[in-house]
Amino acid sequence: MDLLLIRHGQSHGNVAGLLNATVHDELTQYGMEQAGSLRGLMQQRGLVPDIVYSSPWKRALQTTEIIFSDQKNWSIDARLGETDPGKFASWRAEDFKVKFPQFGEKLSDRYSEGESHLELAARSIDWLEQEFLSRLDAPGLLAAVCHAGPIAVISQYLLNIPLSMFPNVLVPNASLTLFRKDKNSRKLILEYAGLS
Repeated sequence: MDLLLIRHGQSHGNVAGLLNATVHDELTQYGMEQAGSLRGLMQQRGLVPDIVYSSPWKRALQTTEIIFSDQKNWSIDARLGETDPGKFASWRAEDFKVKFPQFGEKLSDRYSEGESHLELAARSIDWLEQEFLSRLDAPGLLAAVCHAGPIAVISQYLLNIPLSMFPNVLVPNASLTLFRKDKNSRKLILEYAGLS
């Protein structure tokens, strides 16, 4: 089985430069158009997923609904949500970095009332192992519509890039990242990352 990671379109939190925003952050009009363009790009490339998962965060759900408007059998999985910034959800990322310059030096650093990147990594890898790697020998394509954080964790895991280098693989909004299984070696090969 192959794996397609889809990052949601532009959200209001992205435009405002927020630190991950909240689960309620919605797509902008442009973000909706981006999702529509991704649908077209997937059709051009013959990417028709057999299984689709979505983060429950609003911007990812909206992206899923646009791309897969004719397919309603997708599953919502909380493990694909972005890192919860807790009480800092309304903070601009730039302001947070100025106020807390050492935050993030350790992956275990936890946002107050939120979670750490280590917790994000644990649930993202748990999703990957249970929902995708367990099906690796099956034919087809599995797609996950989610966020920069889970995509970075999953990509680094599959590319054997140490988690200590998180976030090493960063993709733009409304982009596709495709891992294909090599028929001979059974290894996953990154075909493209951040395609939009």
